[in-house]
Formats: sequence, structure tokens, C-alpha cells
Amino acid sequence: MNKCIRGLEIITPLESFRDDIIISGGKIRKIGSEVCNEEIKIEKGKYVVPGLIDIHTHGMGGILVNDVKSVESYEKLTKYYYSHGVTTFIPSTISENVEKLISIAGILNEAKSIGIHLEGPILNPNRAGAHKFFTRFDERILEISKLFKIKRITVAPEILSDRELETLVDNFQVSLGHTDANSDDTRRAIGFGASSVTHLFNAMRPFHHRDPGIIGVSLTSPIYTEVIPDLVHVNEITINIISKLKGNNTILVSDSLQAAGLGEGEFLLYGEKIICNKACFEGNNKLVGSNITLDEGVRRVSKVVGLKEAIKYATYSPASLLNIDDIGQISRGYVADLVILDENLNVLMTLKSGSVVFSIFKK
Repeated sequence: MNKCIRGLEIITPLESFRDDIIISGGKIRKIGSEVCNEEIKIEKGKYVVPGLIDIHTHGMGGILVNDVKSVESYEKLTKYYYSHGVTTFIPSTISENVEKLISIAGILNEAKSIGIHLEGPILNPNRAGAHKFFTRFDERILEISKLFKIKRITVAPEILSDRELETLVDNFQVSLGHTDANSDDTRRAIGFGASSVTHLFNAMRPFHHRDPGIIGVSLTSPIYTEVIPDLVHVNEITINIISKLKGNNTILVSDSLQAAGLGEGEFLLYGEKIICNKACFEGNNKLVGSNITLDEGVRRVSKVVGLKEAIKYATYSPASLLNIDDIGQISRGYVADLVILDENLNVLMTLKSGSVVFSIFKK
């Protein structure tokens, strides 16, 4: 049995072209024409792109990752991501005490999540952002790394010793964030193997021409850099600078809270009211997170850096960071995680391993 996607423009990291995609056994068997058992031909469709990959997201559709209490809740959350073209996501926790994080990780493991991203609690309280719980190195957190294929952790390197930093890198993909790291702190962390920077420019020491700090080092080294694409957390000019300097090492992340996909309104974070409109804010107008979905981020950033680059930064680049070599591209042998978009880049259909998991069309 094979399945074909006909007549759409294929956008994959290094090129775009019009051809058919042949799917068999959940994978892309061929790019080109062939007689098929089942055809997907969508009149309104214009593009087919790799499934989006969100490596930093705290929830959406009213569900916060920290509040996932069951496999059913996680599966409901997954369906929300599919509806926005995200076929792979790494659930991100907001900072909590270690016991609570271990409990959350257990539920995510039971739900067969591909991974976890711990944003805290090994953060610098002077660059807290929305986070409320902080600690220095705690060996119990290493228990979480044993549960998942992909395990990421955001830390402030300046509060860690060499031994602690090395231990974390040996057990997690380490990202640098919520930090007051200077240039030397950042180089030290990269030297030990830190591979990315969490939401560049946000919740970190600002750039100064005589003290470039973590931002200066991040922009001039091979490390991957996350960017929140709502055009609120970083201005479009800044996104252009990042794109030009970092290229394929730019990763779009939603950093979304549970408000994503629900429009404007009031929500709770750590039991306290936040207001979400163009982004999410505490009552004092302090920026605490995003309510953007990754597909909306791609739409916005495509107007800044171009469609191919925006797609690349949400597919190929995160797959490269995660060291997953069979997603993030449309090519023979890759998993058939695919998204069909209309001319305005709205999601019409999402396929996970070749199966339709979301469609705006009634069956």
C-alpha cells in the first residue's frame, strides 16, 4: 500500500520544487510520479513542508505541560500540536522544585513523549523571567535524563562549577538561558559541550559593545540559538540579524504557554493571573511568555527572512540540534511527517508517519 501527495510545491531545507511525494510504510519512498493506492490532492493546497518541530513549548489549547496529570491529557495536548502542523514537540516544564519535576517527567514518560525540556530550576534568579523556583545543582535531576531519548535542560552556567556543568552535559543537551553569563562564562559552557541558547536576547545579560556577554558569543560561535518568532520578544530587525549571522543554527520556538491557540484572555501561571494578547504579561506588564503557535511564528518570520528560511528554522534546524536524522526534511527514507499549507501558510492537513492526524476537511 502506498500513498501519494500530488501537485504541490515541496519546500525542504535546501530547495523548493513541484513534484509528487510517494509514502509507504510511514516513510517517504520516492519523490516523483507513481501509481498509488491512495491519493492526497487538495485543491486549496499550495505547499507541502516537513512537519514542524517545536523544541521549547510549555503547552497550548488550555493545557500547561506542568499540569499534565495523565496520558489522556498528554494525548489531547498532542492533537492541538498536530492541528498547528507540529509533528514533533519537546514538552517544556516551567521551573519547579525537583520532586515535582520528577513527577511530571514520570507522566510524560508513561505517555511515551519523545523527550522533555527542563527550563529550570538551575537558573539565575536575577534573570528569572516568569520563573519562580531556583536551585543550584541537584543530582536528583539526573534521574529525569534516564527516562527519555531527548532530554534538554536550560541552565545559567555562571552558577555551576566545572564538575557540575560537565555532569549535566553528560546527561542532557544543555542550553544556556535565564543567565547573567559574561563572555567567559559562555565560552566555558560551550567548551564543556553546551549546544544551544534559550530564547536569545530574552532573560539574559544584554549585549554591550564593550561587554558582549552571552549574546555576543552566541552570535559569533557555532552554537544553536532559539528565537521566539512572535515579533514581540524580539523585533523583526533583530530576527534579521540573527538569521544573517546564525543561518541554519537559528531555531524558531514557540515558548508557548497554555494560552496558545486560544486568542486573547486571562490565564493562570503559578496560580497568579497573567494577561495574554500580543504575548503574555504579568499585571505589572512584565513579559512572561508567548501565546503564539509555531505555525503562526513561521507565518510572521517568513515575512522577515523569506518562506524557505522560516520553514528551515522550524524543521531542519531543530532536527539537526536534536540529532534526529530522519525528520525535518522531505527526502527518500525520511519519516513522512508532513504538513500541507495553503497560499497564506495556514495548516490544511498534518501527516504523522504518513497517517493523517489533522485535516480541516470533513471525511
